[in-house]
Amino acid sequence: MCNFKRGATALLTIKPAIIAILIFGFLAAPASGEQINWKSYAAGIQQARTQHKKIFLHFTADWCGYCRKMDALTFKDAAVIDYLNKNFISIKVNGDKEKQVTQNHKVSGFPDNRFYDAKLNQAFRVPGFVDPMAFKFYMEYVSTDSYKDMSPQEYYRTKTGK
Repeated sequence: MCNFKRGATALLTIKPAIIAILIFGFLAAPASGEQINWKSYAAGIQQARTQHKKIFLHFTADWCGYCRKMDALTFKDAAVIDYLNKNFISIKVNGDKEKQVTQNHKVSGFPDNRFYDAKLNQAFRVPGFVDPMAFKFYMEYVSTDSYKDMSPQEYYRTKTGK
């Protein structure tokens, strides 16, 4: 015989903090199917050339802890996903498996994040882990072509008045 009363009482005694964590986890996660449209190096370069679109090039490695952290935090952020997919061709290069591409770009550490203009000229580079808020700032800095006229610090001052 099922003891419904005992089961219902157990549910009501769950701590509010646990409920809040569960709810926040569902709200913070991107909608199902929403992810960065990563391309291989060759396919991404070709697509950028034909579409005249800027490139985001992310160098990663399987053993890299900060790369995994970027995958888990920055690249799961819904605003980052949306902005990258709309404004850039995103290319992910595994430095362990694509050594020649990594060497050609003179990557010396992981993660390494680079933005290129539509003509494949490097626009801006951000080495290391970048949290979602800072990454959104850099994406906007590059996509608005502000990198051509001012430093990131100057761009920040124009945005914030500080």
